Amino acid sequence: MVSRVCIAGLSVLGGLLVAGNVCAAEGEAKIDVTSASAGGSSLPPGRGMHNSVSLLANLGYAYSAGTGFGLSGRYQFTIVPEGVIHSPSIHDDFGIEPAVDFFHYSWDFAGYSWTYNEFGLSASVVWNLWFSKEFAAYPRLGLGFAFGSWSDNVGIGNPGGYGGLVFVGGAGVLYQLGSLTLRAELSNASLGLGVAINL
Repeated sequence: MVSRVCIAGLSVLGGLLVAGNVCAAEGEAKIDVTSASAGGSSLPPGRGMHNSVSLLANLGYAYSAGTGFGLSGRYQFTIVPEGVIHSPSIHDDFGIEPAVDFFHYSWDFAGYSWTYNEFGLSASVVWNLWFSKEFAAYPRLGLGFAFGSWSDNVGIGNPGGYGGLVFVGGAGVLYQLGSLTLRAELSNASLGLGVAINL
């Protein structure tokens, strides 16, 4: 199941990357024209992710004994508007993204069935790499704390290592479309698809 989820997630990210590269190529052509008259500075994103709220629907695979579904709410604010890359074709920035996550896991094995609900709080550093005014890719890295409850924790196959201090990491893509930003992310715990809006 995990391999299928990873393949599906990579397919989604790959499709968005291909679409984004087309937009990036068009953006580079515009940047080249602009650079000739503006000294070669990179073109900043249309809105960026500063002061944005994201909502993602997640398919979780953190526990090998079952599959989880959940929701994530995130808020991102930019702390370094001008990043470390100085290129006419890429604009980068760094942000902090606190998050609240909820996952529902269920198991049914050898006559035993039970569920596990988990809440998580985390904060990550996000490095946004804008290849055009609309398209970006990003890695994120952070720490969080998860806690949950069982409907019935008596049985076989209970996952080990649930809850407590957790590592948060992943990579995703952004595409700004009108007033919304489409978002897809593959992390160490889930595949997420959603939207973001700027406040």
